[in-house]
Amino acid sequence: MLSKSKIVRGLQCHKSLWLYKHRYDLREVSDQQQAIFDSGTNVGLMAQQLFPNGADAQQDEPYPNFQVIKNTQAYLKMAAKVIYEATFVYNDVLVAIDILVRREDGWHGYEVKSTNSVKDPHITDAAIQYHVIKGSGIDLKDISIITFDGEYVRQGELDVHQLFKSTDVTEEVLAKQEELPLIIEELKQVQEQVSEPDIEIGPQCSDPYECDFCAYCWKEVPEYSVFNLTQARGKQWELYERGIELIEDIPFDINLSDAQQIQRDAELTSKPYINQDGITNFLQTLTYPIYHFDFETIMPAVPMFDNSRTYQQIPFQYSVHIQQQPNGDCEHCEYLAPSGGGDPREELIQAMLKDLGTEGTILAYHSSFEVSRINELARDFPQYREPLDALVPRVEDLEIPFRRKYYYTKEMQGRSSIKKVLPALIPELSYSNLEIQEGGTASSTFLTMVQGTFEGDIEGTRRALLEYCKMDTRAMVEILNDLNSKVP
Repeated sequence: MLSKSKIVRGLQCHKSLWLYKHRYDLREVSDQQQAIFDSGTNVGLMAQQLFPNGADAQQDEPYPNFQVIKNTQAYLKMAAKVIYEATFVYNDVLVAIDILVRREDGWHGYEVKSTNSVKDPHITDAAIQYHVIKGSGIDLKDISIITFDGEYVRQGELDVHQLFKSTDVTEEVLAKQEELPLIIEELKQVQEQVSEPDIEIGPQCSDPYECDFCAYCWKEVPEYSVFNLTQARGKQWELYERGIELIEDIPFDINLSDAQQIQRDAELTSKPYINQDGITNFLQTLTYPIYHFDFETIMPAVPMFDNSRTYQQIPFQYSVHIQQQPNGDCEHCEYLAPSGGGDPREELIQAMLKDLGTEGTILAYHSSFEVSRINELARDFPQYREPLDALVPRVEDLEIPFRRKYYYTKEMQGRSSIKKVLPALIPELSYSNLEIQEGGTASSTFLTMVQGTFEGDIEGTRRALLEYCKMDTRAMVEILNDLNSKVP
């Protein structure tokens, strides 16, 4: 039997569908992907409040489960007005729809997506649901996608009627109905064939979703390859299809950008590329004292605090190393919000304004992130707007010399992120001995603390959060010192 998710998977790649049935053991779901799945489930439950007092067809049964189908049929016969997780089978395809609502003119379907807008894959989802539900004999009048309303700003208690918005997608769904039976039959055959489909890796591996069989399908691709080509914009597939896997094997008759040529030449010669004029011009934009600065944030799907929006980045921590002169010693300051819940932003603003002073360069790595957070803080806390606005013109971006390839070594592997640049320039300084080693873990860890679901040593984990953020700004100090050493 096919399901909606299997059809979506098969539309993206036949091989992925076959592996899902025959080699499920090869599937690898990252912690980040699982967090997205879990968040979607929770948002679906919250959206039920839009249509309260419904009958739950799932009733804690694992999905898929034929008992859920029986429960759905029972509620239909009982003339239930609202059914959650109503589940149907038609033509050996199983679907569940988040919310099914009976009105005088018939049934209306609602599928919930934890995004701020309707996307093309959502239309495909709804088209499959419509096909099966109508085929099951249900008088489905229309189908809509419920998403977050990105304009909603929380004030006081969460208002689900403002948090969510509904978009009728019936017209787009109807346009897909004619092709669906042929697609379904094709995918049934794919699923039942004996041997694995012979399909090469391609853009479909990550479009529209990151496939959870990539580790298997990409196992023959070198860890560092043309897929690490800087600013590739599709050129990596052109090279791969020509049988070129390694960057050093890219022929000289291939048209490459200046940055890509620098990357290839570094692979061929193992020599660093240094543009002293570019580095000098960048260093001249900096004014001492320099405040090496980094935020950590949480990004809850549902706004948790007043004056916050869906998926808003909420700063909860920062680190700053203050350097008075080139290659000089640093003073370190830091802030980490209390982990017992509550909006961390106002207290963070007060500490940050004190630590960043009023003069000198605020140096961030990929500074657009820090600037966006400061601008949002000024918007959401207008009583601090003037001093917060004054920070923004002082911000410079330490990533610039590496993004523009003023300084490049082969160890950077075509990237300019701090996680690539630091080990390339200062290999003795590493994140590997830290308990928390990247920002995603820091964010998810603190979010569980705020939500009250954290399990573990709170004080030890808080120390780990401080050490991680401190490493980010210490790394910036060392990287800037290294830049200074490359020019007269």
